[in-house]
Amino acid sequence: MTGDTPPDDADETDGRRAETTDSDLAARERALRDREEPYARATVVRREPPVSANVGDRALVTADGDLHGWIGGAACAQSRVVEVARAAIADGEPRLLGLAPDPDDVDRPGLEAYPMLCHSEGTLEIFVEPVVPTTRLLVVGGSPIARSLTRLAPELDLEVTVVDPDADGDEYPAGTTVLSTLEPAEIADAVGAGPFVVAASMGEYDARGVAAGVLADAPYVGLVASDGRAAEVVERAAGLVDRDPETVRELVTNPAGVDVAASSGSEIAVSLLAELIDVRAETETVVASASSGDASGEAVDESDEPAAATDAPAKPATDPVCGMTVEPADAPSVTHDGTTYYFCCPGCADSFENDPEEYLEPAEGETTELA
Repeated sequence: MTGDTPPDDADETDGRRAETTDSDLAARERALRDREEPYARATVVRREPPVSANVGDRALVTADGDLHGWIGGAACAQSRVVEVARAAIADGEPRLLGLAPDPDDVDRPGLEAYPMLCHSEGTLEIFVEPVVPTTRLLVVGGSPIARSLTRLAPELDLEVTVVDPDADGDEYPAGTTVLSTLEPAEIADAVGAGPFVVAASMGEYDARGVAAGVLADAPYVGLVASDGRAAEVVERAAGLVDRDPETVRELVTNPAGVDVAASSGSEIAVSLLAELIDVRAETETVVASASSGDASGEAVDESDEPAAATDAPAKPATDPVCGMTVEPADAPSVTHDGTTYYFCCPGCADSFENDPEEYLEPAEGETTELA
């Protein structure tokens, strides 16, 4: 590194970088893809010394906030990257973030600028790319409704698998997986966990499609059938998977689709896709809430009573120095005037401890701790 002054912890930095090799990251990424877990790639694309990361250093961040790899040794940088990566996973949008002693120095359109609060005071720019599994749709049947679904679904970024033992030749769009088996367990294995399911075989093998949806833990199982036939389908599906009929009935949506006075196969398919859009949005909201640290999706309550120094609150807290959200159980803390504050890293904790009033002035008269 010509012209660079190695950081004081250069040996330790090199050791930590070496702990995770490119092959380790590749293996971890394959495992995440195989499990269809969302994650984000974080890659250093620009640096100004003194920083321990180099251009090309990279890491993977899971939806739970675990970071694997190397984008610098400073806890402040890592914490910010994790926060931004989880937001990217939640909405599926990539981000370019910059960390600098003065964020205005790197701020520009298309970049999210944050202060570099760690002692190195170098500059990093990191590209964060979310990798979110494609939503999968299992269509059961070869009816006009089912065929319309397979034609329209790819326009909504749905990966389609159709169960049609009578399929012959190139009847379905390119990229469609066609299954001829009617065994629920084989269908569930082929489509993977958590697909959306629409059974529209017009009574031929709807029960097997519903049973496959139950085995695959589908968040949505839509059944195109009359009320009377739906009751029979549920009974048969429950017998196929040895489940309580009422439990299966609670998993099935019937009549499926949004009520738009649809009559033709194509119109019914459109109504089904409209319902799937709504279900997918609800599913993504749950993921977004979990990725932000609040699986309930409810606002975090603030308490008027300060927490004891030895009893960290269960809900996330805000670092009063840099404004980051932190998990108190694993965070450095400082108690000041009877209130405990939590920090993303020891550097922020030290800054606060040296001059608490500097960071409490903007919130004068308010409780800055989240309990």
